[in-house]
Amino acid sequence: MQVISGGPVHLLSRSIRLTAVLALCGFSAFASGKDKEPSAKVVDSGKFGIFVNGTRVGTETFQIEQTVTGSATHCDLQVEQGGNKIEQKSDMTLAANGDLLRYEWKELSPGRSSNTVAPENNFLIERIFNSEKAKPFERPFMLPPSTVILDDFFFTHRELLAWRFVFGSCKANEAQCNLPKTKFGGLIPHTGTPVMASIEFVGIEKIPIKGVQTDLRRFDLEEDGVKWSIWMDDGYKVQRLTIPANNTEVLRD
Repeated sequence: MQVISGGPVHLLSRSIRLTAVLALCGFSAFASGKDKEPSAKVVDSGKFGIFVNGTRVGTETFQIEQTVTGSATHCDLQVEQGGNKIEQKSDMTLAANGDLLRYEWKELSPGRSSNTVAPENNFLIERIFNSEKAKPFERPFMLPPSTVILDDFFFTHRELLAWRFVFGSCKANEAQCNLPKTKFGGLIPHTGTPVMASIEFVGIEKIPIKGVQTDLRRFDLEEDGVKWSIWMDDGYKVQRLTIPANNTEVLRD
C-alpha cells in the first residue's frame, strides 16, 4: 500500500470532481431552482460484498437517488451468520441540507420487526414495531434532525457520511480544499444508540482493486472508539472499507 499524498485534497481544476460529489449529496447549495428535474436521478447503485476473516458472509445491495427535495437511499442486506440467514432492508430520505426526513428499518429474517426514525418538534422519535398489530413503542432522542444515521450492517450509510464530510469542507468553485478532522453526532437506530463519529482525510493510496493497482482517496472514520478505513474513487464512491477490530472487509462488486 503506497501513500501518494496527504493533507489538503487537490481536486481537478475547475472542481469537476468536487462538483460531482456535491451533486451526489443532493444539498440545496448545489440545487438550481428553476432547473430542477421533477424525477429522481440515480447517483450511485451497486453491491458491497461483506467479508469476515477473508470469507464472504453477505451482500449489501444499494441505490442512492438525488431528488428535487434532497436524496433517497435504499439498502437490502443478506448475511449468513452461524447457519442463520439475516435479511434486512432500510430506506432513508434526507432533506436538501442533509437533515433527516425519515428512516425506516425492517428485519425480514430470521424474525420480523421494524422501526422508523423521524423528526418531531426538532428532535428525533424512534418508533419500534415488534408485530404488525402491536402498538409501536416510542423512544425519543434529544438529537437534532441533522443527526447522521449510521445503522448496523449498512455500509452505504458510511458513504453518505463521507459525502457530507466533503461537502461541509469544500465549495463548488474551489480548486483546492482542506478536509480537517470533523465530528458528527450519529444514531444507530437498530440498537437505539447515539454515537459520536469523527472522519478525516488521510491521503491518496494505491490499492489493489480487482487485481489492478488503483489510486483511491482514504478516509479514516471512528465511531465510539471503533476505527474504520474507507477508500473512495475519483467520483467519491466507496470501493473498499475495513474494520480491523473484527477482521471485516467490504468491497464493491
